[in-house]
Amino acid sequence: MTVNNNDVLVAYDSATSNGMGEKNASVNYTKAELAKEYGQYKDTLDQLIATGTMHAQQRDGAGSTSSASSSSASVSQEALNKTYTIMGHTFKPVWADDYKSCILVGTDGEGEAAEWAPNAIGYSVEERKQGMEQASEAYKELYGKD
Repeated sequence: MTVNNNDVLVAYDSATSNGMGEKNASVNYTKAELAKEYGQYKDTLDQLIATGTMHAQQRDGAGSTSSASSSSASVSQEALNKTYTIMGHTFKPVWADDYKSCILVGTDGEGEAAEWAPNAIGYSVEERKQGMEQASEAYKELYGKD
């Protein structure tokens, strides 16, 4: 399954009697079409799509090729699709196996937000302090904590 914004491409092999596919096939859906056709599985589909989105973000941005685990469920679907601005730079949630959670990774090579902000070159001490506060607030929002 490949997720690109609201479009979902499901690729599969036609099954044979021994379980192996004999030809490739694919179907395009929107998230809404998937939810309508498989409504009773909507929560599961949302979780799968979120996982697919994280994998795409890893492939396109952070470079990690790990799989998300069920512990990512503590992050809301809305938060996974959001970007966060810290010190004028854009960060997005990405699954990190090392931390067993989502981290905020810069979209322009900044790395992880809470590590980048206090060490950002070309910013004053006060700007970096504000950046650390912005990173903290972003993580609170990401994980829905006060």
